[in-house]
Amino acid sequence: MVTKDKTLAQIVMENPASARVLRRLRLDFCCGGEQTLEKACADRGIDPEVVERKVENAAKSNEGDGTNWIERPIPELVQHILDRYHAPLRTEISDLVDLALKVEQVHQDKPERPEGLADVLSEAREAIESHLEKEEKILFPLIVSGGGQMAYMPIKVMMMEHEDHANNLSRIREITKDFTLPDYACASWRELYRALEELEMDLMYHIHLENNILFPRVLGV
Repeated sequence: MVTKDKTLAQIVMENPASARVLRRLRLDFCCGGEQTLEKACADRGIDPEVVERKVENAAKSNEGDGTNWIERPIPELVQHILDRYHAPLRTEISDLVDLALKVEQVHQDKPERPEGLADVLSEAREAIESHLEKEEKILFPLIVSGGGQMAYMPIKVMMMEHEDHANNLSRIREITKDFTLPDYACASWRELYRALEELEMDLMYHIHLENNILFPRVLGV
């Protein structure tokens, strides 16, 4: 049951389908997952009871990953993150850079074009690729081998980089005016914004799995 005193992270852990609800309302359940629903809603000027109803409705749907990752073995969670998020992300972010360049060039005479989006996505790609490599080569092997508290500093570094990823998502939101399309937007422009929304959802849930489930379990907090 959703209550105002629960944190955003708790809500998503109990009901993964609620992640999409919170994302649509711009409630940060990944890097800002420690906030209570009441505090997060107050900051955004949203009625928490409205959010509660939307989350309860989402719970009745089949959306989201229904696996309880709090109870599954840590190596299984690590492998899930690698398969579901790391591998696709490398391809998706590169494709988005190319598509953003195309849209900016084709519509360079339109004031609503997402000017500068390709540059931001290129920066995000570089940061994400570096981040994934550090997790795959350093942090995850340490975690799977039972490193425990030895993983403390690498985890702190990854969490700081997660904040950088969240900032890049905010910049993308700003440039695209919350993914608002003009009426005349072509198919490529529409696909770009659709894919960006999906990237945002995947990256936020990816960060949620690490910040709010994997890392606390590894450190025993």
